[in-house]
Amino acid sequence: MHRTFLSLLALLAVLAVAACPAQGADLRVVTEQWPPYNHVEGGKMTGVVSEVVLTALDRSGLSYTVEVLPWARAYKLARTEPNVLIYTILKLKNRAPLFTWIKLDGLSIEMYLFRPKHRREIELRTLDDARNYRVGVTRDTSTHHFLLSHGFKEGENLFPVRCEQLNLLKSQPGTRRVDLTTGDRLSTACALAEGGLPPDYCVPQILLFKEDLYMAFSRDTPARTVERVRRGLEAVQEDGTLDSVVERYNHMFE
Repeated sequence: MHRTFLSLLALLAVLAVAACPAQGADLRVVTEQWPPYNHVEGGKMTGVVSEVVLTALDRSGLSYTVEVLPWARAYKLARTEPNVLIYTILKLKNRAPLFTWIKLDGLSIEMYLFRPKHRREIELRTLDDARNYRVGVTRDTSTHHFLLSHGFKEGENLFPVRCEQLNLLKSQPGTRRVDLTTGDRLSTACALAEGGLPPDYCVPQILLFKEDLYMAFSRDTPARTVERVRRGLEAVQEDGTLDSVVERYNHMFE
């Protein structure tokens, strides 16, 4: 588990350096390693959301670079730099004014609180019950912002880290630094497989929210650039590419 996680961090570091934005590119695209939605496989950016977003960018005719970064860093770049596109992102209320948004029709996600299977003493009926436990969350993600908005406090019952894998490491019997973790069923299943943990290691406890998936542009991105990407996405929708990707995505739940 630890070797796998360190290898992943090394891969991300290489990708972040190798994908530095080229001079003159129309867009700097930032994302994270979050399978099965966006991830690197065989040196190539892939995943169900990556397929849609990158195909839309190709159809737009814009030039772009792609960087795989820890989510908090990608999110900061999208908030502070011009001509940045970030995905996969959820349009929570506190985020809405920060970006220009394009919805990915047909793609949505359900976020949960999970307990490790071996922690049978943990019983949650409401979100308030979770305040009595240490919740591991990835920094600056939708679940981090959601829990902060519901009164959870960092260092008390909320412990942000740089990526989902760290939460799993911190929840294991020999570590036990967090009691609960957050995520959706698909990405959690991928993280467990990557870490060599059994598929039933995480037991869902509470549905936090369900939201649509988006790509978002930094506020200083020209409107004409956003419109070209929007038209590129419309082309992906019209030729059936989006439907085929969404169908494959939906089959992952079966």
